[in-house]
Amino acid sequence: MRRALAGALRRGLCALAVAALPLWAGADPASAACDGIDLRPHLTPDARARLEAELAKVPFALGNHWIATRDGQRIDIIGTQHSGDARMFAIMRPLRPLIRAADAVFLEVTEAQMLAADSDQSAFARYFLLPPGQRLDRMMSAADWQRLTARLASHGITAEAAARMQPWYLSDFLTGTDCRKRGFGARRGLDDRIERSARTAGTPTLGLEEPEAGLAALASMPLSDQVQMLRYDLRSETRHQDLYVTLSEAYFDNRLTEGRIVMLWMSYRDLDVPRREVHRLLASFDRVVLERRNRAWVQRLRARQEPRLMVAVGAAHLAGDSGVLNLLQQAGYQLRRAPD
Repeated sequence: MRRALAGALRRGLCALAVAALPLWAGADPASAACDGIDLRPHLTPDARARLEAELAKVPFALGNHWIATRDGQRIDIIGTQHSGDARMFAIMRPLRPLIRAADAVFLEVTEAQMLAADSDQSAFARYFLLPPGQRLDRMMSAADWQRLTARLASHGITAEAAARMQPWYLSDFLTGTDCRKRGFGARRGLDDRIERSARTAGTPTLGLEEPEAGLAALASMPLSDQVQMLRYDLRSETRHQDLYVTLSEAYFDNRLTEGRIVMLWMSYRDLDVPRREVHRLLASFDRVVLERRNRAWVQRLRARQEPRLMVAVGAAHLAGDSGVLNLLQQAGYQLRRAPD
């Protein structure tokens, strides 16, 4: 259940369209992991300069480990990748003593919370299903519906079942990659490793939210926006493995925001869609899945009095005007980046 939730959240960050446009100076897909490439090294010089300029506008755009201090309290904020990678062994090495020294470790959701939620999975159904009386086949053109059900049939999803599902969930089936089957994500993500290390050290682990919060955020997106994104995902020619690899490599370079900017540039680029509409849709996603949750998390952290805390959340939550780091700074914390 925990990995399914993480996958659903990553879908909105990773599973967007990409096309080989003049931004790229050339690439060799055959040499890339899981048939995907890191798109950043193949930017033209002009695109690279534009990327650096946009990156400079984002608060706390660089780094996966920051330290917040206020009134004698220290909070180590760790940006995580939910899927696994062998490079996380090296990341964990300096974190273990910090975990042992912490009074508590906060994660988005703890394993204990997820195990408890597993006992009543029916409570989660409302986040995957449309409200009673609403049907997806009535919200799409006949041609799009036929194309969608043909694609979903390969995943064992019948047309009748699809008609009752929320569009955000069905998009997940259209935008998957083979990367996990080839090693990406085959190991524990950084959240799991940190939680396991805390358990070994006897450090308490706490959740920043309830298990259903991430799913509730996805389901709270306006239904019209969900349908629009589903239509774009259905029509777009995409190499989602490129986006997966780009974001993963950007994460390990401590430059996830850079990867997210490239993703924004390429989203639905092969479709005849106004860029302002793409920006609006992705901003809508960020608002409900990232920003609202960030504010709730920071409010909870501000109430804690322990001298030493660690917070481990998806790295996409850290940067930006409404990112966890900027919100903590606005709350009076001093922020400094930990050494790489």
